[in-house]
This record gives sequence, C-alpha cells and structure tokens, in this order.
Amino acid sequence: MIVDKIRHNAVLFPNKEALVYGETSMNYKELMERLDAELALRDTEVNIINIRPIDTLIKVLASNSVTRRSLVLPKDFNATLVPDIQEVASQAFIGILSSGTDGEPRVIWKTNDNWETAFKHQSTIFGLNKGDRVFVLDALSYSANLNAALHALWQGCTLVLGKLGEAKHWNRQMDEQNISSFFLVPSHCRLLTKTVIENLRINSIITAGEKLDISTAKTLMDQFPEAILTEYYGASELGHISYHQNHDIVNYPHSVGKAFPKVSIQVVNEKVEVRSPYVSREYIEIGTVNDLGYFEEDRLILKGRAGRVFNRRGLNIYAQEIENAALNSVIVSEVALVQLSNKRLHLYFTSKSPGNANEKLLAQFLNEYLPAAKRPNSIKQIREIPHSEAGKVDFKALSKMSEERGHAIILV
Repeated sequence: MIVDKIRHNAVLFPNKEALVYGETSMNYKELMERLDAELALRDTEVNIINIRPIDTLIKVLASNSVTRRSLVLPKDFNATLVPDIQEVASQAFIGILSSGTDGEPRVIWKTNDNWETAFKHQSTIFGLNKGDRVFVLDALSYSANLNAALHALWQGCTLVLGKLGEAKHWNRQMDEQNISSFFLVPSHCRLLTKTVIENLRINSIITAGEKLDISTAKTLMDQFPEAILTEYYGASELGHISYHQNHDIVNYPHSVGKAFPKVSIQVVNEKVEVRSPYVSREYIEIGTVNDLGYFEEDRLILKGRAGRVFNRRGLNIYAQEIENAALNSVIVSEVALVQLSNKRLHLYFTSKSPGNANEKLLAQFLNEYLPAAKRPNSIKQIREIPHSEAGKVDFKALSKMSEERGHAIILV
C-alpha cells in the first residue's frame, strides 16, 4: 500500500520534512500523527473532498489505509453537480472527477495498484530519489498532480506544494525551498520560464497533460542543463501510457514517445488502445479513451485527442494536426483550435512577440504547411489562452468567447 511505504519512511527518518505548503511544514512523524487522527474519526465510506490541499492529502492517505473511498473535487466545484456514484470499483480508494472532452463530469476510480505499481518506474525514469525536494501545484483534484504528490511522499522526498496564483514567485520559492524536481503541465512550465532563473539546480522536470511545445522544451533544457526533462502521455482512465525525454522531445516534436514500462499499446482503426496494470478497473475491457494515433517505428504519434476530430465535407480534420503545424512557426507560443456553432474552425494563438502582423504571418505559414482542406477558417491572436485550474486549455471558454465576440480575423 502507498501509505505503508510512507509509514516506513516515517520510521526511517521521522524528523525529515515531508510536506511544505505556504507557512505550514510538517515532518514525516507529524504527517503520520495527522493521518492517525484522521483514521480515528471513522469517516463515511465515500468521503467527498473539496478542501485545503494538506487536508486533502491526509484524507486520501486515510482512504488508502482502510475500506474507505475519497472523491477529490476541484476547489470551487459545486458538490451537488457530482454525477451519481452508481458503483465503486472493487478495491478502489480514490475517485477523480474527469470531464474528458465531452464536458460531462464522470468519476474515475483508482486502486492502490493502479498508482503504486507505476511509482518505482516513475522514480527510475524521472530520476527521483529520497533526497529530492519536489514542487507540485496544489490543484490536487487534477489526477497527475495528486499522483506526483503521492509519489513524492512514497519515495521519501520532501513535497512542496505551490499555488498557481503565485506563479511570478515560483522562482524565488523554488530557490528558498532548494527544489530539485518539479511537476508542471506545459502551460505552467511556460509561466515558469517567463521569470528569471538564477541559482536553481534542478535534477528532474516532469510534464504531462498537453503537448509540450519545442520552444518551451528548449528553454527548459537551456535553463536547467543538468535536468532530466520528461514528457509523458496518459489519461485519468488509463494511467501512464508513453514518455520521452530531453532531446527526443525536440527531435520528434509530434511524438508522445515510447510505451511506459509494463504498458502495451496498439492502434486499431486509428484508435489508441492500452493494456497495463495502471488502467482503471472500469476501463480494463475498453482500454481506450478514443484518442487517435499511429506509430512511427516504436514512437506513438497522436492525431487527435478524443472529441477533437472535426468533419469537413467528409474529411476528418484533426485538431492536434493543425495545432502542431502552428507550433512549428517561430511566431507561436501557444495555440488552440475550436469549432464554432456554424462548424467553422477558429484558431487562437499567443505570440512570442507583440505585433499586429502576426496573424497574417501565421496564416501565410499555414497556407504553405497545410493543404487547403485542412486549414482553419480563421485565426486570432489573443493575449492569453484560458486554462482550467489543472492547467489544461479551457476549450469551453474559448468557444464561448468565439461566439460572443466579433473578430478582426484573418481568413485562411
């Protein structure tokens, strides 16, 4: 059990700092004392968590200890909107609320083995050991953040929880806390690289959730030349699927790497199917979240995430293909494609440099890079692409913005 390994860490080094959040710090002995106090409460079988991060971790560890389940919700999520929990998967201890790409919330249940079986491989691949101090954001309803936090404690590291609203201070916080490793989604990596990096000796950088653009990957490797940079592809339902590192990320920019240890990947009728011990019980037979892709040698290439394939006069248009093309431009920092109610495809992007000519320049670039049938209908540069608390592009917000505003757009 995850919690048994953390208890063992508390025996080996009780006074070692286990968890830091703001002004709060506790060692491994204190963490176990908090856990024992929580276990004494004998809480209900399904405990819905929508609270401060330290308490969330304590309740999750308690659920890992006994026959109890916890459902972790985003901080401001209305608990009355939680879908009916018809059946809890056998041996599950933690539920993650996932909306996937269809926008409908659903609960994904994880067993101890779904996560702990992967931890030893994560330690080896990411280059983590008990001497590391690991920085993870406090949005623990995002399964990748919660996984990273539990993995750090399981490994015997010091876990430092940061806040998204303090992004401009991450550099200073990492320096003060002697951070040696961090997990951030690509959009948060971009926020970090916008600040001045001085004296930070980072050994490991882990990112997931969206495709890491080449520019950010290069910047991270330049700023942290001693670090192992790992980008992995996964899903709440399927766990870790594939990964690649350092220069492979740059040399194969459209790839999401090779299979994670113990993972078998097949592409059947373009659909990515996964078999591994990390797959949630209710998805074992399904084995897919309907992502589409193909292999180049043993590297997996995603053509489109689930729900992001649009049909234009009988031709399938893959959003990720258009976004990847735009990211090849020296102009673009971040990009997102949305389909409007009139079925037209609208491409939003943020630029690395200011200027009103960027829309025309990107349009010209895409005209050369993409066949006419696959080009977006319109392009718009905006100051910032909206993201969810987890750091993923908020496509609903972008679509709403597209419908409500008039655009000075460039037709491609």
